[in-house]
Amino acid sequence: MRLSKQERIAVLVIAVIIILGLGIFLFIVPQFKNIGTDNASLDAKKEELETAKAKAATRVDLGEQVYDAYKQGENIADMFFEEMKPYEADDQIRDFIQFCKDQGVNCSVDSITIGTPGVSELGVTFNEETEITYDLKVAARGDSDSQDLTEEQQRTAILQEALANTQAVGSIDVTFTVTALEPETLIDFIDVINEYKVGGVRKAMRLSSGFELEFPAVQEKYDKIVDDMQIDLTYDALKEIADENGKKFPSKQEVKVLLGLEDAAATGEDGAAATTNTNTKENDWITEIGDDDIYSLDVTITMYSLERMQDPTDKLAQQDQSLIG
Repeated sequence: MRLSKQERIAVLVIAVIIILGLGIFLFIVPQFKNIGTDNASLDAKKEELETAKAKAATRVDLGEQVYDAYKQGENIADMFFEEMKPYEADDQIRDFIQFCKDQGVNCSVDSITIGTPGVSELGVTFNEETEITYDLKVAARGDSDSQDLTEEQQRTAILQEALANTQAVGSIDVTFTVTALEPETLIDFIDVINEYKVGGVRKAMRLSSGFELEFPAVQEKYDKIVDDMQIDLTYDALKEIADENGKKFPSKQEVKVLLGLEDAAATGEDGAAATTNTNTKENDWITEIGDDDIYSLDVTITMYSLERMQDPTDKLAQQDQSLIG
């Protein structure tokens, strides 16, 4: 069957339309979808690029901030010990004891016990004195209507805010007994820790002890003052009563005897004044040692350690190199 010219043209047009429709459906429509996906991916990459550029712009500033922070804290670790094993702590405490002796603290140390390395919390405490307030006192000062802090209170508030947090650092305890022949020597031993330095820097050390010290000579003087006051008061009272009633009253020496305060050491058996040994050389000699001649003190010294900050220069250089490519 032969098709006419018009029919052949119609068939050809229909075929072209079918081919164009299939081409649009199979090729052009998917590509439009891909274009939409690619545009979304392009926008995301543009955002990543802008973020990367912003980070790159602040890289130098961040590096400077990191290095400035390092410089500020670089020497903090100098005031602390390095983390120590028990035998290293033993060496350090023996150096401290030798320093005490070099400073003229005549004492002996024994029963040294080294604790286990651990962690301690360090913080700052502020002594706040309690002040009573009442309306008349506030009004007398003329600041009843003012709630502003004084300059001193403002400075204290700033310090409290800056130093309120506690920090954990390494620590190790060393316990021992200090023995001396003079109570003042124990005080000198406690005080000398404030002068102890390693490499010219005072180290973070804490001395704790249940320290109780008695001064018999001082107590004896106070007892003597109280006794004298008791004699004078008793004598004055007896004298006043006797004068009012026309009676006789005893002398101060007789009052002293009546009160049982006769000083046997002041006079000898024959009434002569007793002599006192003032030979300095003999007083410095030690002929015997009793329990009352030895003073001891149980001490615990805590030595704090802190890890030293690492110089960030090399790390920052590596990061710069990785960014450059």
